[in-house]
Amino acid sequence: MDDLQNINSSWLGSTLSSDNSFLRYLNSTEEYLAHLCGPKRSRLSLPMTLVYAVIFLVGVSGNMLVCLVILKHHNMRTPTNYYLFSLAVSDLLVLLIGMPLEVYEMWSNYPFLFGPWGCYFKTVLFETVCFASILSVTTVSVERYVAIMHPFQAKLKSTRRRALRILITLWIFSILFSIPNTSTHGIELQNFPNGSLIPDSATCTVIQPMWIYNCIIQVTSLLFFVLPMGVISVLYCLMGIKYMDVAASN
Repeated sequence: MDDLQNINSSWLGSTLSSDNSFLRYLNSTEEYLAHLCGPKRSRLSLPMTLVYAVIFLVGVSGNMLVCLVILKHHNMRTPTNYYLFSLAVSDLLVLLIGMPLEVYEMWSNYPFLFGPWGCYFKTVLFETVCFASILSVTTVSVERYVAIMHPFQAKLKSTRRRALRILITLWIFSILFSIPNTSTHGIELQNFPNGSLIPDSATCTVIQPMWIYNCIIQVTSLLFFVLPMGVISVLYCLMGIKYMDVAASN
């Protein structure tokens, strides 16, 4: 026991002698936790909260109006508007659930009070709505391309039932692809130099090795950013060429 205490004392003494600035973080638990995790409250918490409040009011009112108009008026339930409805729903999920969590973390970066499942839910929510929005925009671009380049096929195939099946598939696909990144997150607890846990130090962050997280980010960036942007760019270029050909012939 005495040998263990001597080892701990020598380790702590060597740490303090190698970095005298470390001494000031031992005055209180709050200061030491701030040294490890950064400030508990963001310096931009107040101005960003005001900006988020404006975005929240405008976004919620605008997207709610889109959803209400499509749901209330039967003639507005077109395949294209179904995709717009999906985009509005994904925006509302971010505004009503995700944004309050973001504002809360700006004012209180730690401790994370919602536990592991709250951390998983937060991560999967942002991943899912992001992927669903990108896929919905890409699908709208494909529908427009078919309507312009192959109008007769568009009239036959572009139905509300088909649009609903596509949207359900897109959301399921988005949820499935949000799981890998979600699995890398969890609750991280900080420790004192002696190994004991620091109270109120729980944070929702990446707990798996960073190389796994980086690989997942690279794959999802390719699938949900590079490829959709490439598809959308090619389709709109082809539609632009078609438009110029029609204008030249007229």
